[in-house]
Amino acid sequence: MDGGRDHPLRVALSELMHLRALPLDRAPVRLRQWVFLVDAADRGAEAAFVGLVAPGQDPALGRVLVADEGGGWLWERHQEFSTWTWFAYGPLGDSLGFDAQPSEIFFWLYGAPGEVFRGVEISVSAPGATPPDEAVLGRHIDLHRCVSCEVFDGAARIWSDFRLREGGTGRIHVANHGLAHDEVSRLVQTLLEIGNYRKLALIGFPPARELLAWLDGAEARLAAITSGLATGDDSQAVLDQLLALSAEVELRAAKNQFRRGATESYHRLTLDRLEALRERRAPGHSTMSEFIARRLLPAMRTREAADRRLDDLSLRIARSGDLLRTKLGLVQDRQNQETLRGMDASLQLQTKLQGLVEGLSIFAVGYYVLGLLGYLLKPWLHGWPGGAELLLSGLVPLVLIVAAASLHRRKKRLIGGRD
Repeated sequence: MDGGRDHPLRVALSELMHLRALPLDRAPVRLRQWVFLVDAADRGAEAAFVGLVAPGQDPALGRVLVADEGGGWLWERHQEFSTWTWFAYGPLGDSLGFDAQPSEIFFWLYGAPGEVFRGVEISVSAPGATPPDEAVLGRHIDLHRCVSCEVFDGAARIWSDFRLREGGTGRIHVANHGLAHDEVSRLVQTLLEIGNYRKLALIGFPPARELLAWLDGAEARLAAITSGLATGDDSQAVLDQLLALSAEVELRAAKNQFRRGATESYHRLTLDRLEALRERRAPGHSTMSEFIARRLLPAMRTREAADRRLDDLSLRIARSGDLLRTKLGLVQDRQNQETLRGMDASLQLQTKLQGLVEGLSIFAVGYYVLGLLGYLLKPWLHGWPGGAELLLSGLVPLVLIVAAASLHRRKKRLIGGRD
């Protein structure tokens, strides 16, 4: 169905299912792969380099393949690394395909941006070929310390000693008992991904050990801060120390965030690919799952322990901060209560002073009113000796009552206006 109704991602998502498949279609075949860790800042230089090595190819697609009937090479870009894979078809010979290759075959790798993180050689024998004897295998793989097991339900058997050989690469030999269809490609890709993801997961191990050492000191500092909080040390000093430690923890967590997620993802991918091998034990040897579990799982447990302790430290700092805020709140409440008690005492004193002033004001007003009345009455009662004084003395209570009532009425009016 067409007519312009296709979703824009329909074709792209369909092709995605086949995008990462290795272009291996038969055996015998030998292969070398290098894993380069490439910083984001070097991606542009890497694309330019790929464009020079493979003119006409588009590095923006993240995959460039140059191949013919005899073999070829493949470049693929991943999130934080890139892989360069060289492969060639043809008889393996007594060297099992691990014979030293002329350096000029790989000259195009010398200028590749990034740092070499892993190298591996894999050889796959022809279908049904006689398995190599121990003498031949022993020249290329340490049989006393190697991993060997049947994979893909017995369709092949693998050998690897996980040791770096000439040229800085590890070696894996695959005895092809009857790999059919695309099983050669899928098996080789699974083996490559197991090694790549396993080693990428281990990138998080050294930082985890360093983080654990730092956490010992950080936890001791938090214990001292909490002790100071309990013994009543200066709250501001305790707060400054707690903020400094919290900032360090958050900085560590921010730096650790990407590697934490990447380590977990690589670990899960490694386990998924190991499960896809469908291994069968070979007498006298460990399976690849057993070998990797003994070495990878302790590192992952260390990584997880460091992450848990960092999260726990962050939570404990938050709880200590809550306690400090509670303490500061209680101190502030006590200060507010003391202030309110002081204000209440001051208000009571002001009330007493106000009552005293009101009493004095009544007598003062009465005194001035009686003085004015004296000026008015004395001329009229001058014929009556002592009459003015007698009349004024009789008016004293009345004047005081009127003055008190007037002041009380004005006070009520003022208070009513404020309300």
